[in-house]
Amino acid sequence: MDPYLSRLSFLKGLGAADLERVSRAFLLRRRARGEVVFSEGAPADAAYLLRSGLVKAVKLSPKDDPVILEIIVPGHLFGMMPVLDRRPYPVDAVCLQDCEVYRIRAADFAELLRRHPPFSQAVYGEVGEHLRHSQALRALVKEPAERRISYILWLLSSTLGPEMHLGREEVADMAGTTVETAIRVLGRLRADGLIEARWKRIKVLKPDALRGGLA
Repeated sequence: MDPYLSRLSFLKGLGAADLERVSRAFLLRRRARGEVVFSEGAPADAAYLLRSGLVKAVKLSPKDDPVILEIIVPGHLFGMMPVLDRRPYPVDAVCLQDCEVYRIRAADFAELLRRHPPFSQAVYGEVGEHLRHSQALRALVKEPAERRISYILWLLSSTLGPEMHLGREEVADMAGTTVETAIRVLGRLRADGLIEARWKRIKVLKPDALRGGLA
């Protein structure tokens, strides 16, 4: 039995036998930074749960520019919407860091939804959360890089906590900008007292200011 899975809220309350059976449906794989978990247009044959690292959902714009629609953090499902409606994946899911990812086959996913109401409730709750964050990130596409970076840092800190293992290259990747621009923006946010930034570490000091675009 996987101890990590037993701690997830949507699997709590299951008996030992049920939890053991459910655990077998979650196949853990390690993925390297830059590796594609699934590709846009591919058949949605599995949903995924992120155990560690960060994953971005990205789609090409009509001008072939990549648009990041979501950032998936540990403990969250992704790729479940196309599995639910039996359509191809609408985006690429790409690892922003080295990741540990559980793969849940579509048939096993449907069985979990049918047999375990807490899991079903969690899935539909995540669908709503995905849509909200996707709309917010899409609305920021044409905003200055500082607004995008500020929002992303606020979003991550609200789920991961104020101190994050995050490098400037990853910030640039998430915001769809250059490393040089990310360095400049992070420097300004640090000078304004909104964050602390060290090597591969960022600590958010004033999340409300980041969210409100006050930087």
